[in-house]
Amino acid sequence: MKPFYPLVAAGLALAGCSEPPPPKPADTATRMEQAAKQMGEAARKGDAQKMGDAALQMGNALTDGTKTEPTDHRKLRTLLPESIAGLQRTSSEGQKTNVMGVASSKALGVYEDGKGARLELEIIDIGTFTGVAAMAFNWLNVEIDKEGDDGYERTSKIAGRKAYERYSRKQRAGELDVMVAGRFVVTARGTNLDMKTFRAAVDAIDLAKLDAMK
Repeated sequence: MKPFYPLVAAGLALAGCSEPPPPKPADTATRMEQAAKQMGEAARKGDAQKMGDAALQMGNALTDGTKTEPTDHRKLRTLLPESIAGLQRTSSEGQKTNVMGVASSKALGVYEDGKGARLELEIIDIGTFTGVAAMAFNWLNVEIDKEGDDGYERTSKIAGRKAYERYSRKQRAGELDVMVAGRFVVTARGTNLDMKTFRAAVDAIDLAKLDAMK
């Protein structure tokens, strides 16, 4: 009689192959919804511990569990130029925030010419572009090219980096976002300005130095 061990081994192998694959991890929206329900239930019961646990889960969903310490906003402020295309910097500020475990930092400069033109130049370090952070900057993953009588909206490349431009000719207002090093977003927005001024604002920042801060 032939040994039955090979048959047993083959049977076990087949049984292992027939096992269903492990479930896929829930997406960000699903995990956010689950955490929100848990937080609501804990709030109704007055359970502070479970409310804290739910808030932590929501924070993990926002970042896909990835934790990255943002750059000190004081360092970001040093990149703001004193003037841009005839506009003088009238104020600047920086801050760090942490909401439900999602940490970010930013520096903001305001520029004016005293004749109605106003520009805001902002540098944001979101730390990691995952979870809801990635959803907030969805232009990074799409191509846009719209134009009409009043203005346009399009994605483009500036110095080899993904950019998102919006401009209204009638209002002479617009906004330009540029992604740097996969974690920083440089934004120029303003009124009573030509689009070339927004580009000049981005060019006024040392993007290579910002890239090195990642």
